[in-house]
Amino acid sequence: MKAVILAGGIGTRLRPLTFTKPKPMVPLVNKPVIEHVVDYLVSHGLNDIVVTTTFLREMVMDHFMYREDVRLTYPAEPYPLGTAGSVKNAGLDEEEDEPFVVIQSDNITDMDLRGLIDFHHEAGGLVTIAVTHVEDPWNYGIAKLEGNGCISRFHEKPDKGKCFSDLASTGIYVVEPKAMEFVPDGIAFDFAKDLFHLLQVKGKGKMFGYEMEAGNFWTDVGQPEEYMKAMEWMLRKAKRDVFIGENVEINSSGITGPTVIGDSVVVEDNCSVGPNAVLFEDVYIGKNSSLEQCFIGERTITGDNASIKQSIIGANCELGKEVEVLKGMIWPFITIPHSTTVDNVVKRFVRFDASGNGTGEEGKGNENGNLLRTLSDEEAFYFNMRRGGKIVHTGFIARSLETFVDMLKKVDTKAIEYHLREGYNDFADWIRDVFRDEKLTSEVVGIQWWEPRSKLIGMIQEHISELKTGVRVDAL
Repeated sequence: MKAVILAGGIGTRLRPLTFTKPKPMVPLVNKPVIEHVVDYLVSHGLNDIVVTTTFLREMVMDHFMYREDVRLTYPAEPYPLGTAGSVKNAGLDEEEDEPFVVIQSDNITDMDLRGLIDFHHEAGGLVTIAVTHVEDPWNYGIAKLEGNGCISRFHEKPDKGKCFSDLASTGIYVVEPKAMEFVPDGIAFDFAKDLFHLLQVKGKGKMFGYEMEAGNFWTDVGQPEEYMKAMEWMLRKAKRDVFIGENVEINSSGITGPTVIGDSVVVEDNCSVGPNAVLFEDVYIGKNSSLEQCFIGERTITGDNASIKQSIIGANCELGKEVEVLKGMIWPFITIPHSTTVDNVVKRFVRFDASGNGTGEEGKGNENGNLLRTLSDEEAFYFNMRRGGKIVHTGFIARSLETFVDMLKKVDTKAIEYHLREGYNDFADWIRDVFRDEKLTSEVVGIQWWEPRSKLIGMIQEHISELKTGVRVDAL
């Protein structure tokens, strides 16, 4: 029997951690989430696995390159086809000669998978969904079961006041090939939103629910709270409350569980780390720092006397000395000056490669280099500034170079000073990494914070005018 891991999501609820890693590759107790899923499938005898993935898919493929106990295939998806559409695109359709298992790449569970498969064969339906009781059913697809397990009603993420059941879909299914006849070719089509609704319309007996046993564990680690729940469960199974990776250096500091510390992390003297702290690989924590209920993304550095609580910090950030982050969120590649407080969301553009994948690497912008294009929210320029010892967002967001110029005319001078502080030029970085325009970058990189903003505005406006003139000439 084959299995399919649905790994195409971009992990919005885990941002900013998923800007630089695809959600399946986010480490959970120092092993990518998707590796836990693969291990789970293999433990139940399923070692022919299809992985449907688009966002940063090469990172997933590289990770499993040398694994020999399982056959993994990664079908190319020309554009997002939805969960069911991606499975059909992978060749799992009505031509298959046996049912297959579908599981989400962020499912962590110890459910008896063989029990689910046996139940499916006995029930005789087209689809069997593993379901479990939850306290917040409005966040899931919910099902109402008859005595024999037949699903009499199914609704994907109903309004909070319209929940008719607390039995939630776990995102784990057994699917008959015949069910894929209802999935159209080449268009986006989901299991929960589309196929299950269609099967209900076709009449009873098409879908069944397999209720997990009360003692089984299941969670979707696609959001921070559930990630922490899975981490604690795994640590309890291992009969420990702290997990420390390889090549870690901890100097006279206290670690309180549940806490996980990634490979090659350095924690300097007199620090307090945990509880509920997750440090990804290559993190550096300066002396006398305190971390609690937080995620710290890979290669992030904190200065001495940092205090980070109830916060998520993205990859490759630099926090100065005596920085406090309380209930804050910091996107990747952001530098926070000394003696600053962050208690909100601090955003900075995310660098994208040619396929639209956020890599967070230097010089990885959009290949077309079109300075006149409209940007996504991730690529936009967010004008921040320092006010009263805090980093705050000004409310100005530039989604094109032309709106960037308009906002330069209006934004507080403190914002320009912040983005051009000593040793930094966020404007030049944005133009280089998002637009890939070396000519304009070379001009903007020389701008200093004390110079009149009219100088910066003038050079960008001149460049835009040249481009527009060029476009009109080409059109003729």
